[in-house]
Amino acid sequence: LAQTTEGALNEVNDNLQNIRRLTVQAQNGSNSTSDLKSIQDEITQRLSEINRISEQTDFNGVKVLSSDQKLTIQVGANDGETIDIDLKKIDAKQLGMDTFDVTTKSAKAGAEIASGTQISVDSDATGATKKAADVTGLAAGKTLVSGTDADGKSAYFIATKDATTGATSYTKAAVADDGKVTDSGTDAGVKNPLDTLDKALAQVDGLRSSLGAVQNRFDSVINNLNSTVNNLSASQSRIQDADYATEVSNMSRANILQQAGTSVLAQANQSTQNVLSLLR
Repeated sequence: LAQTTEGALNEVNDNLQNIRRLTVQAQNGSNSTSDLKSIQDEITQRLSEINRISEQTDFNGVKVLSSDQKLTIQVGANDGETIDIDLKKIDAKQLGMDTFDVTTKSAKAGAEIASGTQISVDSDATGATKKAADVTGLAAGKTLVSGTDADGKSAYFIATKDATTGATSYTKAAVADDGKVTDSGTDAGVKNPLDTLDKALAQVDGLRSSLGAVQNRFDSVINNLNSTVNNLSASQSRIQDADYATEVSNMSRANILQQAGTSVLAQANQSTQNVLSLLR
């Protein structure tokens, strides 16, 4: 089971490494829109393959990567002689990669604000400045940032950080004259895509490390059990099996005694015959 899971994680790792290579390639400013789309298409396919591996990898009917779970393996003949294997769900969403997109430019970082807070937001480009706006409609904990969209135009974005994975996603937003922030539903790509990938790789490497440690522990358990079996077999043989040297010695002794008894009996019979012979 551990080897099956580790083998699947190795494939996930390979796909993530290839996605990282493609992402580095996408960061090159000389790429055309067509180039970025081609790169994104391959990234999407590799993410789909990671999801397929998560959903379909199983051992004896157990889906080992489709959910967080603990499996208990019996390694001895008595209660409590067990080893637990902690398995984690590994798919694109769990890795913070479900909205991974390299076709659009990322926005600049901004300051966290809460709903109804009076703020001042400035953009590097003209025509996109909101000063002293009474911002409303933005949930607490989210971030309003200014930057440029895919067309190079100044724009506002709402940044949302995933509390579980730590990944940050950006959605294009609009700030009205009255300060109300609205979400246009347009994804703005991934902030720090290489950092997102490194965190995903770290998750996979962490689980692989854990499984490797479990496999080494199983090897130790197997060696110990084999030693126990050999010692028990030797003890049983000592108790139940014949000691060849001793038994041969006993058999020789018994043969000698038998032969001696036969000889004495023969002599006794001869004496009787001698007496009868004299009487004749």
